Amino acid sequence: MARRDADGHDTPHDPRALRIDHWLTQTMNLAFSTSQSMAAVVVPLLAIHAGHPIEAVGLLVALSAVTQTAARLGMGSMMSRIPTKHFLIAATVLLAASCVVLGVSVALWAFVVAQLLQGAARAYFWTGAQTHVIRSSDSAVKALARLNVMQGVGQLIGPALAGMIGAWSLQVSLLAAAAAALIAIAPSFALVRFRPFASRKRDAAAGSRQIWRRPGVATAASMTAVGGAWRGILNSYLPVILTAAGYSVPMAGALITLTNLASLGGSAIAGRVNRLGARAANALGTSAAGLGLAVASLFAVPLPIVMIALAVSGGGAGILQTIGPALAADSVIDDERGRAIASIGTFRSVSLLLSPLATSALVLLLPSAAIAAAVAGIMISSPALGAIRRRTVAVDPPPPADPTQEGEADERDVQ
Repeated sequence: MARRDADGHDTPHDPRALRIDHWLTQTMNLAFSTSQSMAAVVVPLLAIHAGHPIEAVGLLVALSAVTQTAARLGMGSMMSRIPTKHFLIAATVLLAASCVVLGVSVALWAFVVAQLLQGAARAYFWTGAQTHVIRSSDSAVKALARLNVMQGVGQLIGPALAGMIGAWSLQVSLLAAAAAALIAIAPSFALVRFRPFASRKRDAAAGSRQIWRRPGVATAASMTAVGGAWRGILNSYLPVILTAAGYSVPMAGALITLTNLASLGGSAIAGRVNRLGARAANALGTSAAGLGLAVASLFAVPLPIVMIALAVSGGGAGILQTIGPALAADSVIDDERGRAIASIGTFRSVSLLLSPLATSALVLLLPSAAIAAAVAGIMISSPALGAIRRRTVAVDPPPPADPTQEGEADERDVQ
């Protein structure tokens, strides 16, 4: 049994309790990630199969970002009153409920309810899980890398499993996703119960409200925003684009699995990339995620091209989603870590909302969803490409001196 303090909380420095907590966290993470990634593949396909217009796919997927944003906006203060593990318990229940709703009905109201529930589940789980593992580890990057690698394993299993079951019935695939989410409930109850974060003092409240503006946290917010935009397009239009290009549902699921495998690889090498500095990591991850997605959308066939493009895109996203939260956590004091992670998570949620909406608007203006998604991918990567260009211009060598002024310069040096 783990030691407990006077208030009944598990002692966070008990090595045995932390070792057990690590395995419980990863078990919960695997089950939740499998369920979420199954739903990500099936929901847009089910919407099309149910007869809803393709323009509505982006709108439906974007709905999850509404509750995700609202939930994250309040998590910073709630973490001062509620233990982190309670957010994780709530997340597993909400995700299971969202999958069950669509498993029994494909009416428009069911998509709306399911996406709103899923948005809150994702906010509570990922902000809660990231905060939890950082509090139980000495290195934020290593803790988040382990979390994201296991998440990646779930995202490898989920799309492939969704494709296999979905070839028989898309709704049964969602019920299987609900079962996977329910599996995560038991380990979430058994996690170490860390104390809630200390409440903000009145005299520090004003400055803390703008925590995302602090050095480090601002860069982390940019990284997570790009990662959110990338995930928003991946979860909405990419499955539709792949099936429209002639791939079967199982093959589309396998390609999404490949993308998530590459994301896992990006998370695994995030520690090395982080040594290059936050600015370089941001530029590398952002340009790879956006341009890879654009190429995959435009050249969905032949197969080798789309595979390489999705691998590059996933790798860039994996770098962003690992280094971003770690940078935010390391840029503030311990009691502000939860608030910083929740703050940058809000940027991710907003991007998850805006990217499918923007792509939906582009679908109405452009000849196809593939071109619309490609334009969106280029827009994602444009800030990083602009930053690289500005940095290149800044380091260009100065023009040679005018020979007629060399003598005057020498005289000034002597003086």
